[in-house]
Amino acid sequence: MRRATNQTSLVLLLASAFAGCAGNRVDSFPPGVEPWETNLAALPAATPESPCPETINFVRTRFTDESGTVNSVHARACIHAPIAEVWVAVQDPEVARDHTTVNSYAVINPPMPEECDGDYQTQLNVGPGAFAFDFRLCWRHSVAEGLEDAPTLTATRWQKVWGSANITLMEGSLVTRPLEGHPEITVVEYQYHLDATLANHGTIQDYLNVIYRRLGDRVHGRMLP
Repeated sequence: MRRATNQTSLVLLLASAFAGCAGNRVDSFPPGVEPWETNLAALPAATPESPCPETINFVRTRFTDESGTVNSVHARACIHAPIAEVWVAVQDPEVARDHTTVNSYAVINPPMPEECDGDYQTQLNVGPGAFAFDFRLCWRHSVAEGLEDAPTLTATRWQKVWGSANITLMEGSLVTRPLEGHPEITVVEYQYHLDATLANHGTIQDYLNVIYRRLGDRVHGRMLP
């Protein structure tokens, strides 16, 4: 049986913990696109067929900032395509949503300036029946090195900026760069922090696995599920 993904887990956990609405909260999205930490995940091990197979490795850790300590997952993976092609796919909002859990989904572009200092927002409604809730994410994408149509390093950050107060922190980072010595392969590096009612490292890891698979599908021209 397939394990519940990030937003599926959140829905079930929040519904079981709270019979009523906990209200919504607004969270500021600080400037920047760089990752917060040194990524602890290892690259997929080389095989006779590939210097970096299209698989993803995870490391579960904890992240501490001025607001406290939360669950964090680092991940590293490869996609067998040049970074310019991966960069185009990274900027597609459809790539980074969990298709298995969403009741409704919309892209807000341009974003709401009072909530999102970024490139666009996404609004999601998730959950069963009376326990469904909405939240909005703000997205920023940047070419850190190289040109827009020929990048050599890219950085993306996203964060929940409005929605259920049961999710006090939901933020992620994605960095892409060519695999050293193999410009035909792109390394993708994720970091994700989550502080939500009863959520855990598995909640985060499931979501990162989904969006990595969707990124690969988009890059390789496969229809997104």
